[in-house]
Amino acid sequence: MPPLRGDLTTLREVAVTDVYTLFTLFSDPAVTAYMAPPPPTIAKFAGFVVWSHEKREQGHGLCFGIVPDGMTAAVGILQVRCLDSTGSSAEWGFVLSAHFWSTGVFFDAADLLVEFAFTTMHIDRLEARIALRNRRAHAAVRKLGARPESTLASSSETGIPRDPELVWTLREEDWLHRTRDPRVSAHDARQRIRKAVEAAQSELRRSEFPETVEPYPLFLFDRRRRE
Repeated sequence: MPPLRGDLTTLREVAVTDVYTLFTLFSDPAVTAYMAPPPPTIAKFAGFVVWSHEKREQGHGLCFGIVPDGMTAAVGILQVRCLDSTGSSAEWGFVLSAHFWSTGVFFDAADLLVEFAFTTMHIDRLEARIALRNRRAHAAVRKLGARPESTLASSSETGIPRDPELVWTLREEDWLHRTRDPRVSAHDARQRIRKAVEAAQSELRRSEFPETVEPYPLFLFDRRRRE
């Protein structure tokens, strides 16, 4: 899978070398509050990476690591998985270390992913399912041009309570005509990212490769992982 280069970030396939960094940064409850439960051990996070590679090889989806300028390890994840056999409709999910919120990293990375989905994967429709109380994520996908489509029930078919979610749909035409945010200059964004990199690296005092790998399939916004 080719790396995708943006103004502030690089997207590349998530790798085993990212496991320790992602496992550490995703231990923040603010990061995981609205997603499916992340892998609880380093071995299971490695299993998630292996599972992601298998899904890509099977043609079922992709998982990119978000690498901001100034780092070599991923600090976030962008996933795409096909929803039908034709590949014309897909679901996407994302998660990013809190150090990099409000830095411009997400929008730079998301633009790369969306362009790749529409122009290379030839997807017609991208769908995101986001918990109603996740206001930050709603604002983010709206800025990309996504439109709210429907609300999912607050309980499963078996009656298990769960967060109600809003389905957002993004099509290429809406993305191309999205409103650009002029408030943050490229210079300001790079300064914010530099500070975020320093904060993240101070938290990552060591690098660790998993000694074992335990299977852990995961799609970030899949509510069924909570049931």
